[in-house]
Amino acid sequence: MNSANSTWRKPVEVLILVINALVIALVFHILVLAIGILTTEVDNLIWVYRDATNMGRVPVDVYREPVRGLITFIIPIGIMMSFPVKALLGVLPLGLILFSIGFSISFLLISLWFWRFALSRYASASS
Repeated sequence: MNSANSTWRKPVEVLILVINALVIALVFHILVLAIGILTTEVDNLIWVYRDATNMGRVPVDVYREPVRGLITFIIPIGIMMSFPVKALLGVLPLGLILFSIGFSISFLLISLWFWRFALSRYASASS
């Protein structure tokens, strides 16, 4: 029974975490767009995000602890890049999977709130 459980569990976890990573990427872009509404100085912000995602090319475990915690829980590049791979390898605990789902939902709600806030402060450039 245990092998049947693990047969379907790993692909489902990976699929959920890949979707979760896409939600986190969406959240970053929503935040950049909202900042673009509030200010015109947003050109370099998306490049900061792109450079930060390059840190996800290597496993998060390579970095020492202050950086590892920063890119996993503050700037969730580790959740986006490392968690699906760790789930595929079977080394990611279920608690971290549930945490990452809760984190991305919370992050999405915060970014949508900030988007609505930015829209309420919008002033047309032509008027």
